[in-house]
Amino acid sequence: MLDKVLEATGLDAQACARLLGISPIIFGEWMANQRPIPESYLILLADILGVEPSILRMPSKHAQRLGDITPAIWYKFRGDELTDADRECVVLIRLLGHFQNEIEDVTGRKAVGWKQLFEAIRQGVDAQAPPSEQGRRAARLFRESTGLSQCATGIGNVFRANVRRLGILIIESPIQESRVEGCSFYVGAHPMDRPCVFANTYHSTWFRRNVILMHEVAHAIFDASSSGASLDFVNPIDQTELSEQRAQAFAQEALLPREVLNHVAQSLGVKWDKLSREDMARLIEDTQVEQKLVARVAVAGGFVPPEVETELQGLEVADRLRQISDRALTTTEYLEKYKTADDKRKLMLGKRATTIPSRQLLLPVPYVRGVIDALKEKLIGRGRAAELLMIDKYDLEARFEELVPALADE
Repeated sequence: MLDKVLEATGLDAQACARLLGISPIIFGEWMANQRPIPESYLILLADILGVEPSILRMPSKHAQRLGDITPAIWYKFRGDELTDADRECVVLIRLLGHFQNEIEDVTGRKAVGWKQLFEAIRQGVDAQAPPSEQGRRAARLFRESTGLSQCATGIGNVFRANVRRLGILIIESPIQESRVEGCSFYVGAHPMDRPCVFANTYHSTWFRRNVILMHEVAHAIFDASSSGASLDFVNPIDQTELSEQRAQAFAQEALLPREVLNHVAQSLGVKWDKLSREDMARLIEDTQVEQKLVARVAVAGGFVPPEVETELQGLEVADRLRQISDRALTTTEYLEKYKTADDKRKLMLGKRATTIPSRQLLLPVPYVRGVIDALKEKLIGRGRAAELLMIDKYDLEARFEELVPALADE
């Protein structure tokens, strides 16, 4: 049934084999039922494709009897508005979700706090309220439950760690050929599935990505589990759906409540009636959100009249912001600035990129560290560590010899 499931997802079989590091010949034999799929790969494929392993065991002749076998997530990702790069990236992220569960099994450190939090937020939000109020209420509950409400300035440097501790998978990686700016979906097999939020870092700054990720967290709470996936494009056509208005309000209230903007403005000595380019650049740096959101909160908070919002959004601050904050750099500009060997070691640059799949993915730093720690503790071997990091053994030794000296002795 593997051939029918792949057809339903819109994935190319050869590309799928290359992404998973499987011989295309062997993969073709699995599809043609000429060779049984090994149990370990059966579970892996089921997790990635979003079907029960029993479905993949069935002969293809039973497909008609089963009816539509398209997994929920692929209803969104097989659309014409998406590229092969998008679908291939989703395969890798779902593979990473599978590996995340495995490394947690090995280390005995399960992170499932998101389940209780998401349920508490859903229960605490009135589903009959306007979508913007739903989003604001959900964001306040989120900040209170994660300790983020105590921050008097921007939470851009800390919310990722808070979210990851809950067990939510955060991926930030560039997809040059994509129009997708962010998305959320669940990875792993039920009941061990977990929410994943993704931000496309290509030509995107840190300030923008903070907004994207928090927007996708809202979708993960309310929408992704029931709709299979939530997608947000660089140039969205329709922002009037309830789910989009709710997610936008959630991101705004979670990242920049009125009281935080007021505190930051007062500490900087900002005069709202005389707001300069320098003021706006400093506000962006301290609040760690994009200019558009600062302007929107300034209006919503009553600091400036609505008619000046467009003017505030149009202030030319990019050059000044780059001078005072590396966060204003795009991913490409950031990597160019920190390209020396010393910088790469400090920032783990060059250690997070996968090499085994045919398409590159940047792995989260905490995940990489978790794999290396498990290797240090001898909970896994070199071969398994390389597989979990989606690199070969030679790359493992070259990248992490200073972190795991024993590698050089084996």
